[in-house]
Amino acid sequence: MEPVSLALKIALSVVPNLALGLGGLYGRAFDRSGLVGGMILGSVITYAYGPGGFLAMLTFVVLGSITTRLRFAEKVSCGISEAAGGRRTWRNAAANLGVPAFGAALAILRPIPVLGVFVTASLATAAFDTVATEMGKAYSSKCFTLQDLKVREAGAPGGISAIGTVSGAAAALAVALVAFAFHIVGGGMLAYIVIAGLFASAAESLLKSMVGLRSTHVANVTNTLLGGLIAVLFWTGMRSV
Repeated sequence: MEPVSLALKIALSVVPNLALGLGGLYGRAFDRSGLVGGMILGSVITYAYGPGGFLAMLTFVVLGSITTRLRFAEKVSCGISEAAGGRRTWRNAAANLGVPAFGAALAILRPIPVLGVFVTASLATAAFDTVATEMGKAYSSKCFTLQDLKVREAGAPGGISAIGTVSGAAAALAVALVAFAFHIVGGGMLAYIVIAGLFASAAESLLKSMVGLRSTHVANVTNTLLGGLIAVLFWTGMRSV
């Protein structure tokens, strides 16, 4: 690639992510470290997949930010709100965007279809998990854990709820539809990407309830990685039929 074209592509990758970061900072969705972390990782995704990659990531960010703010005062009073007033830090950015950015970096080196599936599914899984968690905390007074199927208070580690699961699936589908619209994934993968997000989020819930995994960031990295890998398995299976 010519130096001028390369510089232009880098600029076109960085500028929309900087604008998103500044908007999120102004809207109190991110702090300054979250702006920087999200801009760097988002720029990698955008460089690899262009407007489609950016808009798929934007869909996750917007849905996650909106649902985090829903009934925030009630979440605070119950002690189940996000820290720092709901503003995401660089750790949140790394935990949710690190895996898809890694897949995108590989795609820059070798743009093969399976990496588009991996990146889309990991972003969709991040959306599934974030939206499911925040909707469950906002609108469900109770949840249950997969380990023992016991009903617990909303916000319990590893807890899931019906409204959270349905909302999470809708968020994952929204991300997948954007990727499909920009030819990052095929239409036949849409349902599988949502299912991958469901399985990965369920596995994360089991980890939290069974082994007492307390680090949200570690859980999110695990979750997005599992979602991407499960979708890749589905994609491989479809091609072998």
